[in-house]
Amino acid sequence: MKDYLRISGKTAIVTGAGRGIGRGIALELASYGVKVMIADIHDENGNHVKREILEAGGQAEYCHCDICKVEDVRHLAAYTAETWERVDILVNNAGGGEAPCNFFDITDERWDHYVRFNLYGAFYMIREVFPYMKAQKSGKIVNISSGYAIGGGDFCAHYASAKAGLIGLTTSIAKEAAPYGINVNVIPVPTTDTPGLRETDYEQVADEIPLIPLGRIAVPEDVANTVLFLVSSASDYVTGQIVAPNGGKRMLV
Repeated sequence: MKDYLRISGKTAIVTGAGRGIGRGIALELASYGVKVMIADIHDENGNHVKREILEAGGQAEYCHCDICKVEDVRHLAAYTAETWERVDILVNNAGGGEAPCNFFDITDERWDHYVRFNLYGAFYMIREVFPYMKAQKSGKIVNISSGYAIGGGDFCAHYASAKAGLIGLTTSIAKEAAPYGINVNVIPVPTTDTPGLRETDYEQVADEIPLIPLGRIAVPEDVANTVLFLVSSASDYVTGQIVAPNGGKRMLV
């Protein structure tokens, strides 16, 4: 039987893989034979996902990483290369926002924090991983953005702005990376049923469902399956693209 994805044996770094969408991505990649470096700032969560993968017969390691700290990011890239000799895949998933916040209440400190968390972290990761991919003349990078980056979001201007910047970062780097066989794409994730959502504004989900043609919000597996395609050989001719699994809520032309 032909292998459509041709991904088994590849190595991947997934940031923010300790829970939610990141966990879903890590588990999905591992189930297809990818060696997954789980990166997270919460050691207990990250090690739990590592155990889940190992117990299911997959391969995984864990590395503590604060993506806002250059030294942590540099160590993560080097540790992955030392462990598996290659870095084939990078999924910049770590990021997040906060409870709804009026624009005029956003302080300089809050603006700086969420831009660094959602944009600088991905920049740092790509910068450190790029030399490994360039040397091997291949690689797949997927940045996790947000639907708010496309259509805007109420009371989250700092988060939406950073995630929109991530789209610009993706398309720019895709052009520079292409000569080295490196594909770079971005997923603006929709409202997704994660622990983080349930801890904040899950009660508002009911109001959103009528706006989604497919009639439900996303689950982590929906995003993970899109990542799986974008990091596989099936997407070798796809780069610099916004790939949006959103149930039809925002139809991009």
